[in-house]
Amino acid sequence: MGALDLPGLIQGEATNSLVWRHWLDGLRCHELSLQDWLPAHARLVIVAPHPDDEVLACGGLIATHVAQGGQVLIVAVTDGEASHDGTPSITRDDLAWLRRNERRQGLRLLGLRQPAVLSCALEDGRVQRHEQVLLGRLMSLLKPTDVVVSTWENDGHPDHDTTGQVARTACTARGCVYLAAPVWMWHWATPGDARIPWGRLSGLPLAAEDGLRKQAALSAHRSQLCPRSVDLGTVLDPAIVERAAWRTEYYFV
Repeated sequence: MGALDLPGLIQGEATNSLVWRHWLDGLRCHELSLQDWLPAHARLVIVAPHPDDEVLACGGLIATHVAQGGQVLIVAVTDGEASHDGTPSITRDDLAWLRRNERRQGLRLLGLRQPAVLSCALEDGRVQRHEQVLLGRLMSLLKPTDVVVSTWENDGHPDHDTTGQVARTACTARGCVYLAAPVWMWHWATPGDARIPWGRLSGLPLAAEDGLRKQAALSAHRSQLCPRSVDLGTVLDPAIVERAAWRTEYYFV
């Protein structure tokens, strides 16, 4: 995750993971099949606001595509340098270096021996100020044959929202297949929440091995899983770690 100055939606206790699982089982949303929209020869492009978002959003999908011989590119929007603001233990520059290394370790655990990462190095927590820069990068990068995944544009974190909006705009212009992954939505929303377009939600079942790779990749992001100081806890709480263990990933299609 990124900057600590999060909006009110993400404050407080998360909706229980078991509550979500029970409700989603009854929802019976559309099931995605990779054969229909992500052939092995296609390039999968992940537009990730912060290091670890590619794992939380679609780590299982990445592992699955790599296993079928597919190419994966990570567009690193920020380096996540603001996640420890307010703690004296580490500077922004040092944290950015650490998180870039955590990202590479995580991607290797997803099966990418030599991870391809395109760094945009935009300001963590202030992506909205640089959305035209991001749009320009994506417009020059994307090809119509790409399949693109980013965070949902109403996820509740400003960087996630802006990144999702820009990615959708670029994909529409370039003719790419686009999937939007909710990450923080599971924290603040509740089953049946009228603000969520449930009719567009699709599920991608994960093979057991790919699910385990996703959990291992998330464990590489130690800076987000360990307490930041005596007074500040972890960035990623137990609820989001539990959701990373789900055997289905969900996307708005």
